[in-house]
Amino acid sequence: MRTTLRLLTALVCLLWMAPPVLAQGRPTRLVTFDYPPFMVADSAGQLSGLMIDVVTEAFKRMGKAVRIELYPFSRCLAMVEAGDADAMFTIKRTPQREARYLFPKEPVLTQHYVFFVRSNSALEFKGTLTDFANTTIGVVDNTSYGGTFDAAVKQGVFKKLDTAPNYESNFRKLLVGRVDAVIISQVVGQAIVKRLNAAEQVRVSGPAVETAMSYMMFNKKTQPALISEFDKAIASMREDGTLGRIQNAYSQ
Repeated sequence: MRTTLRLLTALVCLLWMAPPVLAQGRPTRLVTFDYPPFMVADSAGQLSGLMIDVVTEAFKRMGKAVRIELYPFSRCLAMVEAGDADAMFTIKRTPQREARYLFPKEPVLTQHYVFFVRSNSALEFKGTLTDFANTTIGVVDNTSYGGTFDAAVKQGVFKKLDTAPNYESNFRKLLVGRVDAVIISQVVGQAIVKRLNAAEQVRVSGPAVETAMSYMMFNKKTQPALISEFDKAIASMREDGTLGRIQNAYSQ
């Protein structure tokens, strides 16, 4: 009896000390947001897009199971902050975010940010942000548009920023005249106006405001080894041409 009790006690101790089997096999939970053509969901909730392909391939090379879910941008941030999601993509590095989250070294996306205006608008961006100081500009809540634009916002250059929960809302406002311009990745803006059947009603005004890189962003609990593995996977995809092939597939 005593031997049996000792064996049971030892077994309980081992189970208590060992990490749960389910936790070891748990897929890495990633969250993202509607950002065509990089991340989109169809009517059945099936995700597709350039970045979905890139991230899926990266985790495949890492030998890690992954689950990708789409939510509004602000909810994605809240989920990563709370630890309910392991990471989100794509997102720009800022000093504020670097203090709260963990970033890989490798970017996953490079984008050109531009101003969209109505086709009949006289507004013309000439390369200096003060050109649009008194323009009502549509932006998305909690979003970075690159260091140059973000710094101008912080300095109070823009007097009439209009915040929306997502990019499609901004373009709907632009089309009915509630905002005069929308700042957004050029490729994403073109995809959204196509979705809205409004390609003839808007245009890009002037040159790019900035070319900025976006990243995967992990919560603070993430093991550094996982981030290092992700870096290696993205680097290998860049070196063997996989990233280029995925990008070309979406530019056809």
